[in-house]
Order: sequence, then structure tokens, then C-alpha cells
Amino acid sequence: MNREWHQKHKMPDGASENERLRWHLEHTAHCGCRPVPRGLLAKMSETDRRKMARAPAEPERLPLL
Repeated sequence: MNREWHQKHKMPDGASENERLRWHLEHTAHCGCRPVPRGLLAKMSETDRRKMARAPAEPERLPLL
């Protein structure tokens, strides 16, 4: 579990479906400690699912200074 990522990226209270989808896409790219809920996964576009499938293999991107 990537505790640092979780501390900096809290799921907003009362998050909309779109906010939840975006959070889970980012979560998969940076942590992936748990799967995306099935209900959300079913609503994701094929492009988003491909991004999730690639995410763990991609190196973490660091911000430019």
C-alpha cells in the first residue's frame, strides 16, 4: 500500500460517480492496493480500462521542477 499517496489523495466525501472513476484510475496507477469496485468498472470506458491495465507497469511520473 502506498500510504503517502493515500494521505495526499483522499476520496472526497459525497464524491460524484465521475470523481470516483477518476480517483480509482489514479489509485490504480499509483497504488493498486485494492481492485476497482465492479459497479464502477462496468461504467468505465474501454480506454480507461486499458489505462488501468497498463498503469502498474509504467514508472511513477515525478513532477518537473
